[in-house]
Amino acid sequence: MLFTTTLLSSFIFSVIYPLCFWISFRDPLKNNFHRFHLALPCIVGGIITIFIAKMEISGCLKRDVILWMTLLGACSFISWNKPYPKATLLTIPALYGLYIFAQLQNYFLRPDYALFFINVLSGIIFCSSLFAMNLGHWYLNVHGLPINHLMRSICVFWFFLFVRAVWDIFCIFSQKILYDGSMIPIPQFIMTIDGFLLLIALFFGTIFPVFSVYFAYQTLKLKNTQSTTGILYVILCSVLIGDIAYKYYAIKFGIIL
Repeated sequence: MLFTTTLLSSFIFSVIYPLCFWISFRDPLKNNFHRFHLALPCIVGGIITIFIAKMEISGCLKRDVILWMTLLGACSFISWNKPYPKATLLTIPALYGLYIFAQLQNYFLRPDYALFFINVLSGIIFCSSLFAMNLGHWYLNVHGLPINHLMRSICVFWFFLFVRAVWDIFCIFSQKILYDGSMIPIPQFIMTIDGFLLLIALFFGTIFPVFSVYFAYQTLKLKNTQSTTGILYVILCSVLIGDIAYKYYAIKFGIIL
């Protein structure tokens, strides 16, 4: 389960992270800001491609993953020496990657539209959190940047956290799961020994980040980018802990939060 979770999480990260360039496409950041953000998904995606190529799975699936990695590498190479990459160009491998991720999920887990949605949403939340934190570091290195770049990335991150919070509330009070031979509501499952740790997923994956982003937003309004970056560091760690716990319950108990 740990290998499957790591593989799928790393793959969806490599697929979605280049889409973060949409956050600043109208007012691009200069000074080679984009190079790190182009290289990161390529490196992670390349490692995942090597692992998949050596696994005993469908040859067609291997071919699609290699083709996706080639396409991502080509788009990143084209964008490398430009002042700022075109988000539309990087969207092409991202859309293809989402299609392949659906195939990987079907192979390693099960076909499930809700599971696909929440996996993609989790990837978006983690990627937007990491992008905002890295952008905060850029403010520490390049002085005089307007805060609207970081403000926009925080708002995007906050929006998707809110979407997850709404999804969690809806699922908790509408879903039932099979536990110990009986179908029980999720709130009742949380009171069991196996379900108690679901509170950790809810706290670190949704509740804590939603409220912490508010403090990051208010701190940034005071133009204190260093403190804002520190808060984003903590939020990123919280999102990662929550995401691991969410995936554990999705795979083991079928709870899609």
